[in-house]
Amino acid sequence: MRRPPKRSPFAEPVVLGLLAEAPAHGYALFARIRDDLTGVWQVGMNRLYAVLDAMERDGLIKGRAEQAGNRPERRVFHLTARGRRRFEAWLRAPSRSMQDMRVEFPPKLYFALRRGPQGMAELLQTQRAACQGELERLAAHLRDTPPNDNFHALVYDFRIRQVRAILDWLDACEAKCVAPTASHLTPPVELNRPSKEKTT
Repeated sequence: MRRPPKRSPFAEPVVLGLLAEAPAHGYALFARIRDDLTGVWQVGMNRLYAVLDAMERDGLIKGRAEQAGNRPERRVFHLTARGRRRFEAWLRAPSRSMQDMRVEFPPKLYFALRRGPQGMAELLQTQRAACQGELERLAAHLRDTPPNDNFHALVYDFRIRQVRAILDWLDACEAKCVAPTASHLTPPVELNRPSKEKTT
């Protein structure tokens, strides 16, 4: 039996974040990802529709046929209350590993920037606290490393330097995007609020 394709860990929150701003049909979502998130995350049309189907089965989004003018009907997807909770939980959770900082944090940065300085401040504060905790954990391991164990000492030193570099970068993000005088910020996006629905 063929296994179902593995779901991208970032497909779901990215789609939820886009639908949190406004309902959209599949191609509009595809174009938005292609244009705004190039170099960060990409998805093919067929894969995106498979993700949308799975998310609808999970109760995160709802699709319904809608027609605009003389154009053919399109299936437009709306965020549900459950989907909004899932997205907000993802956005608030810190990225825990170096790999997550490389591939998961950039989409979070995208959505936080669109929420304005307050959204950025919350994201950076949460991530900074997680990095500080990781730095303390690695420093403790380094202190406990036997003097003759150069291998593990060098590995921990390398990881400590990585985390310190991330903390420096987070400080730079804050200076650039959270300062009240920052004039280049994208205006905060008004989020689309789902209608009341029954939850199970």
